[in-house]
Amino acid sequence: MEFGLRSSKDSNPLLIAALALVVLGLGISYVTWHNLRQQRETINEHMFLSSRVILRGIETSLMREMRGMGRRGRPMGPMGGPGHPIGPGTSRQQVVEMLSDLVEQSEVEFLSLYAQNGTLILTVSEQGLVYPEIPEQGWDALHATGEWQALYSSNRSNIFVAALQSRRTLGMLCEQDSGFECAPGGAGIPYLVVGLDATRHLKQFAKFRSTAMYQTLYVLLVALFLWGLALAYMRRRDQGRRLHRLERFHSRLLDTMPEGLVTLDADGMILSTNPAAEIILQDEGHPRIVGRHWADLPLRSATGSDIPARDRCGSARTWIQYDYAGRSLEVLCLPIPASEKDEGEPGDRLVLVRDRTEIKALEDDLAEVRQLAAIGRLAAGLAHEIRNPLSALRGFAQFFADKLKGKSPEEQYAETMVREADRLNKVVSDLLFLSRPRIPERREVDMPILTADIGNLLARDFELKGAVFGSDLSDVVVHADPDMLKQALLNLVINSLNAIDRSADGEEPGRVEVATFEEQGAVCVAVRDNGHGMGEEERRHALEPFFTSRREGTGLGLAIVHGIMRAHGGQVSIVSSTEGPGHGTEVRLSFPVWVQDDSTDGVDSDA
Repeated sequence: MEFGLRSSKDSNPLLIAALALVVLGLGISYVTWHNLRQQRETINEHMFLSSRVILRGIETSLMREMRGMGRRGRPMGPMGGPGHPIGPGTSRQQVVEMLSDLVEQSEVEFLSLYAQNGTLILTVSEQGLVYPEIPEQGWDALHATGEWQALYSSNRSNIFVAALQSRRTLGMLCEQDSGFECAPGGAGIPYLVVGLDATRHLKQFAKFRSTAMYQTLYVLLVALFLWGLALAYMRRRDQGRRLHRLERFHSRLLDTMPEGLVTLDADGMILSTNPAAEIILQDEGHPRIVGRHWADLPLRSATGSDIPARDRCGSARTWIQYDYAGRSLEVLCLPIPASEKDEGEPGDRLVLVRDRTEIKALEDDLAEVRQLAAIGRLAAGLAHEIRNPLSALRGFAQFFADKLKGKSPEEQYAETMVREADRLNKVVSDLLFLSRPRIPERREVDMPILTADIGNLLARDFELKGAVFGSDLSDVVVHADPDMLKQALLNLVINSLNAIDRSADGEEPGRVEVATFEEQGAVCVAVRDNGHGMGEEERRHALEPFFTSRREGTGLGLAIVHGIMRAHGGQVSIVSSTEGPGHGTEVRLSFPVWVQDDSTDGVDSDA
């Protein structure tokens, strides 16, 4: 059996968790990228500031040198202005030496001086260093803003290049020394260019980047781990919910199934039951069956014999019929396969119990109907063939009885022939009634009048037997066919009278009583006697056609009563005892309560 108990909404938390993980990963990645970008910009800004400081320092040094040379070589004018040169100016060699000292003692890789038109005036660099040239974009930036920066990386070195527009005074260098490679017309406002070794800064950035990447990876792994835990928790919770729903479904299934379910251990001890099993196997002395042994239940085979305890739940997977507390049961035992993962122990069994009482009653009724149908076909076929010659025989017997009247023993023989012919005719009539029962015409029956009629009809018989006929009528109303009810009561009273005749012991006069009362929602008409009673075997077969314990009986009286009650939708029950001071028999006719309806003559309350 498969179960589809998971709904689509169960996947929503998983989807939300996955989306949350993706958003978290993207957010952390963006933050890391943004931090790395800011750090790189900070490093570039730091190197550019360092370059500006260096370039401005060089510029200041050159201007100081030029002013010093001016004071030594140029007289001051009358208004404090420059006078005519009086000595040598700042030479190229001096500038190169100053810049070389700076390159050797710092991280500066090269220093260059460019004219405004882009002509290289001079450059100082590490030995063998090939300094990069300023691209066109750099010149555009210098002309526009007066500054420019760029990072040049190669397999051997990383150089940060920065350029600044110097002050106008430095343009006089070309005038002081012809060694400066200036273009014709002067250098104009020169540009100072410096190249710094960026390896140390880039290594620091690489460490920061590695740290940031590791931190990001760690956070992502932690987030992934937490997401996995959350996913496992949600799956566990989902499995728990599914298991809980499955358990509730199984519980409701077992609680509502009409068949009883019992589990037994290897020793036959009852471990658990469902409500249906408690109802089916209930016992007055033991309201609960859990904890009892299966062999202690009073199960009897359908034939009435006891069954050994070891055979009550065998290994054969077949339904076995039992009688239990007046009910007909079917029992099926199934072994429960045990495995290493199962909590059950080897030898545990599953017992299915179903109540077949109503089905068996229907089967018995069907068998009886079939039997009556066969009897009816036989009676219908033989009635004409028997009654015609039987009428002739009775006529001749009556003729001889009248003709031989007063002669003994001929008269007695003739009267015996008449009585037997009448009895045979009654048997044929009873057979025809069993085969073709008519539909009862129900109406309210006046039980006192009906009981009095029966007493008057059988008064002579009671007088001859020395028995007493009485009644115990309540105020309940009986709705039935009066003629059919009278026929049923006559048969029952005659049977009771015969039972009294056979069991008279002289201590107490025989008594037959007709009583009416209401019990369990049904109107009951009972015939009671204090005769010899009926045994269990006799009660079991009493309603079957042709079953009788009397030599002269036909076995059709109670069968006719049963047929009449079946036509009324009622039941016949027999309560009898053969021992003790209260021995006797009570045959109870239970009629369903009749409810009058405006559209019909009446309906049964249980219809």
